[in-house]
Formats: sequence, structure tokens, C-alpha cells
Amino acid sequence: MKKTTISAMLVFIALLSAIGEHAAAQVNQPIIPPESTVAVEECKFKIKNMFGGKVMIPENSTYSPQGIYDLPDTGAQAPAVLRSFALVCVDASDKKIGTKLNAKKVNGQWMQYNPWPNENIPELMPFDPGARPRTIPLEGRNWTGIGLTVDSTTGDEESRHRMLYFCLIHKSHALCGKAPVQWLADRKKRNDLWKIKAILESVEFVDAPPPAESDPKNPSPAAQ
Repeated sequence: MKKTTISAMLVFIALLSAIGEHAAAQVNQPIIPPESTVAVEECKFKIKNMFGGKVMIPENSTYSPQGIYDLPDTGAQAPAVLRSFALVCVDASDKKIGTKLNAKKVNGQWMQYNPWPNENIPELMPFDPGARPRTIPLEGRNWTGIGLTVDSTTGDEESRHRMLYFCLIHKSHALCGKAPVQWLADRKKRNDLWKIKAILESVEFVDAPPPAESDPKNPSPAAQ
């Protein structure tokens, strides 16, 4: 009887610990209210909460600052593949955007970055024919978009996926990320590309208001 009581107490303590860790994780990932301005480093934008999903800004992350768009795991709106994807802010330079897309268009053809370039191996190389790189049009209110889907060609065939890489470019910065949108072995051919496209195309960048100009007749208190 005594051993049973001790075991029950240990299980209860473990359960409380698990609940505490889950609560702490929730506290460290505050949810952004709908239509609020989200700030990821230099990128400030609004994004709609769609398909039961929401955007969060993780705190104390071991990764670089990023936003997380999280979608439900179960229920009528649960996607077939897409669960969550990160949003990171980078300089809108060709090099930075190419790094996030892991590819660059050269003479109308997508080329992938070689992870181990050297004097004998070029930085850019053709994709494997099975990768089927395809440009995905993305249209926004105040940005230009670049989208690219690439099929995985290595690893277990049952776990191979189609990945969407994207960058939304606004002035000197770009909001970038990647997310799987389809399992290639799925006989039902379910594809979540349309969902992530709708989410991304709801983005609207928010510019800081220009500094107010002082009226010579009514200077600001700081100027007096």
C-alpha cells in the first residue's frame, strides 16, 4: 500500500512538472492579436490569423529573432502537411534572398546553391531533375514576392516532401521563410500550397511614420 502511494505521488509530481513546462512554453510564445503590427527585427508588418492559425513571437529563442505562424494539428482546418513556419527578416540583397531561397535564377533557369563550393565546384549548380523547381507567384499589397517549390530527392521515399521557399520584399528588407506543402507519396495528392499562399498574401508591411516637421512659427518644445 505504501509503495502504491509513493508511486502515485511521483506520477502526480511528474504531471505537475509537465504542466508547468507547458505553461512556461506558452508564456514564452505570446500570441499576437489579429491585425496587430508584428515586429521581427527590421520587418514590421500585419498578417491575418487564417485557417485557425495564429502568429507568435518566441521569447528567449536559441535561434535568431523570428516570428512563428502556427496552425492547428487537429480539427476541420488542420492542414495535411503544413503545421508551422518561421518568418525571418533579412536585408533585401540578392545574396541574402538567394541564401533564403537556397537558389538563384540565372538566364531564366533556377540554380541551387552548392553547400560546399570550392575552386573546383561552382557556387551555383543545376537542380536534380527530380527536384522540379517551380516559380510560385506571390502578390501583396505593398511588397513584391518570390516563391519557389522544390521536391526532395533523397531520403526515405515516404517522407519526401515539396518545400516552398519564399521572400516578401519591401524596400530594403525581406520577410523570408520555408515550409513543406505536400508529401510526395500521398496518394490523395493533398497540397497546402494554397493555404500558405493565402496567409502570406495577407501580409502588409507597416512603415514608421515620417518625423513631423517643425513649424517655424510654432517650434516644438524640444526646439525651444
